[in-house]
Amino acid sequence: MHSSPYIICLWPGLPRLWIRGDWAALATAVAFGAALNLVLVSSFVWPELLPPSFTLIGWLILGTTWLAAAFQAYRSLPLLREPPRVDDRGLFIQAQAEYLRGHWFEAETLLRQLLRYCSRDVDVLLMLATLYRRTKRYDEAAKQLDRLDRLDEAFKWRWEIVQERDTLRRLTTAMNGSHQLEDATGTDVTLEEPDSHLP
Repeated sequence: MHSSPYIICLWPGLPRLWIRGDWAALATAVAFGAALNLVLVSSFVWPELLPPSFTLIGWLILGTTWLAAAFQAYRSLPLLREPPRVDDRGLFIQAQAEYLRGHWFEAETLLRQLLRYCSRDVDVLLMLATLYRRTKRYDEAAKQLDRLDRLDEAFKWRWEIVQERDTLRRLTTAMNGSHQLEDATGTDVTLEEPDSHLP
């Protein structure tokens, strides 16, 4: 996250999208791309698409927007790199308490709230993956672990991530085996999950 290059400031909306995963920034980046494509097409491919005065005004608006957005993004990039200033530790402690009580819905709600503040919080992502495993949502747990693997900040939890992935793999294999056994015998087989660690 701290190595985000300044070149991402050259596209409006990209810095917030790249660093924070902000959906509004995605909309800004897509809107700028659509407007740029429209002006390019009306200038070089189909000149009859828009009147020449509209094309000229489009270029002026796009150029001004691009310069203003690039300048603003360049100035705000160091602030974007800092974690958001929220009381996330209090929410995280609440989420841990709900998790330990087995209140899965409440814990997941708090964890998702934390991810809205910072989508790259590895502690939250690891706990969410563990929660998904506990609630037998194995595909979602695997996706969270894959997401963690792509983050440099997850290095401090590398061993726990490997352990969580191994546990998930064992449960998935056992579940597939139990389904085959259930199909063959017609009886239901329940799986016991091992106790897990908490980040």
